[in-house]
Amino acid sequence: MVRAPPETQTQADDVFEDWSPPALDILWAIAQWYNGAVLERDDQRYHIGWHRPPDLQTLLGCSDTEWEQRYEDVFTDLQSPATSPTLVDDRHSGQSEESQPWLTEQYILRRKVRWTPTRSARTAMDTLFAGLFDDDLPQHQHEPDIGLVGDWDESLFHRTGVAVVAAVWRQQGRSVELYPGEQGQAQPDIRSTALDGTTWEAEVLTDHHDRTMPRSKFATFAERPERQHLWIFENRQTAFETLNRLHEASDVDCRIANAPFDTPENYSIQVGNRYLDQSHTDADYHCPGIDRIDTITGRSARHYDAAARTRLATPPATTHS
Repeated sequence: MVRAPPETQTQADDVFEDWSPPALDILWAIAQWYNGAVLERDDQRYHIGWHRPPDLQTLLGCSDTEWEQRYEDVFTDLQSPATSPTLVDDRHSGQSEESQPWLTEQYILRRKVRWTPTRSARTAMDTLFAGLFDDDLPQHQHEPDIGLVGDWDESLFHRTGVAVVAAVWRQQGRSVELYPGEQGQAQPDIRSTALDGTTWEAEVLTDHHDRTMPRSKFATFAERPERQHLWIFENRQTAFETLNRLHEASDVDCRIANAPFDTPENYSIQVGNRYLDQSHTDADYHCPGIDRIDTITGRSARHYDAAARTRLATPPATTHS
């Protein structure tokens, strides 16, 4: 069963109010998932890039009795609006939204996830667990004074998209770098080198982005035409709405074949990629910052069928000589 490290209670006493040990256990289990740790539960391995999010009891690895006696009521409390007046340390400049619950519901990979951490919860986890993942997450750009890998402002849905793309590319034998570049720069979520030497950069766009961000990312990517750029969206409608805005924007050089799209929700990703191919080969169009589009759910479903998930989730057998 997952238990938060003892250091978290000390940090909670120093910075936050009213954090019970069961509440810290819950946030710790969620932070492990969010950060991309491989979790072993009942002879199965779970990972944010391989699976749909499990229920919270599975995430905690606790029995039915432990769930009912230790965690169920606390989980209900965490789904209520946050009321503690001391939510963040000076690092976050008091930017937490106290009217939010700590945990909320969201559909991720066609599953309702009841423990999705809100911005308030992610802010809390970044402070509570600062430095505690340093030895557990190799290959991540994890600085010693933070508790969450990468940009803690990313929703769990966005982080799932990043993890899915990274996992697929690693399975293909590519090198993968998460969150390359300096913080604050317009950089991709993932950079990868394919076996043929081509550099790919992927950007995941979900509901925490404002409408100006895609134009900024497009302009940055357009300056690197020798690289291939994959844009991953939360759904098809968002994908084609974004293509429309880029096509119609006056401050970026983007002309997409057959755009604008009158009914964005009705276009398939395959059709969108065909139009992008045309935009790269037809002299009447110009779209250097996007080479491929996809959705988070679509990419996960295509690359991880049930058999592949079983192979990834089952620990290797131990042999004895």
